[in-house]
Amino acid sequence: MGLAPFTEADFVLSQETRDEITDGLTPRQKFMTEHWMNLHEVINRGDWDGMDAFFNTDTMTYDNPNRPDLGTYFVWKTSPQGLYKTFPPSIYRTLKAWGRGEDEICVLCHHHGKHTGGPYMGVQPTGNDLNVLWFSWLRFRGDKIDHIYSISDVLTMLKDLEVIEVPQPVDPYK
Repeated sequence: MGLAPFTEADFVLSQETRDEITDGLTPRQKFMTEHWMNLHEVINRGDWDGMDAFFNTDTMTYDNPNRPDLGTYFVWKTSPQGLYKTFPPSIYRTLKAWGRGEDEICVLCHHHGKHTGGPYMGVQPTGNDLNVLWFSWLRFRGDKIDHIYSISDVLTMLKDLEVIEVPQPVDPYK
């Protein structure tokens, strides 16, 4: 996947790492990115009530072409909860961030876990690593997240978790 070797400690971002991630952003964009990284810390602890404070829970929407069923905040919230139980330690971190204006950021993130907590898509726990990279575009209203659009490397995830077999081409144009 192109990820440098990491340990679980790499998911607790130091202030130095946070500063590298937010370098070049405006103060408002930095605030939004810090808000997102703080949310990850809350989710990584499994603090499901605590995560509500990061969102406009009454209006937040979620879009992902792989998960059209997760449209509202309270429905979407069940996804990190399920992942937390299925892939302990199920931890998240931000790798990069970009901003546009005073209410939008885009973040490249990494989700790690091990398939040890329960079945996933009909596959019993394999012990395989979950290492998913994804992009999220976040829109804020006030100081809280109001919309998330995410796209992730689901194909690699399903291959790594042995849900599907994926032929690996040598040269796909031959």
